[in-house]
Amino acid sequence: MSYPCIPADPCLNGGSWIECKCMFADGFYGEFCQFPICRNGGIYSNGFCFCPGNFQGTEWQEAKESIEVKDVLLDATVGMKTKVENWEFTPELQNKSSASFQAFEKEFKEQMRDLYKHIEGYQDVLIQELTQGSIVVNYMVLLKVPASTKANETLKTISNELINAITSSTTCNESCEGDNCE
Repeated sequence: MSYPCIPADPCLNGGSWIECKCMFADGFYGEFCQFPICRNGGIYSNGFCFCPGNFQGTEWQEAKESIEVKDVLLDATVGMKTKVENWEFTPELQNKSSASFQAFEKEFKEQMRDLYKHIEGYQDVLIQELTQGSIVVNYMVLLKVPASTKANETLKTISNELINAITSSTTCNESCEGDNCE
């Protein structure tokens, strides 16, 4: 649509009337510079900028100081070490591809899954190393914890629960008698 060149300046929002048309003012668009440019993915409609959730301001030009994160889980690990006394250590247990290691790993993972089943976010364990001393297992507990401002606090609580669970499980004697034995 074209308008006759009128001597009066019809431009809005600081636009400049040059050669019979409005030259856009910074932050505006439209034939008469009448629409604000909504920044950061905002959409102009019915006189307002509608914006994505993580921005604020009249034209959504400012990032919010805090951003709400929903339904996001963080991968987390907790390093643990325990002693297994009902297996005899052999050099084959140091080779992760050996049948001995794989049999030990399968049983250890099953026992840890049962032991840690009540722990929030528990996923699995990853054996890092087996060494002598009956069998000393250095392992990582793999977790998923909700992303929040309290993630570190949650992880600390879970770490304490892991330690309590493994400590409680070692109070049984060889006859499966003692505290927390089933």
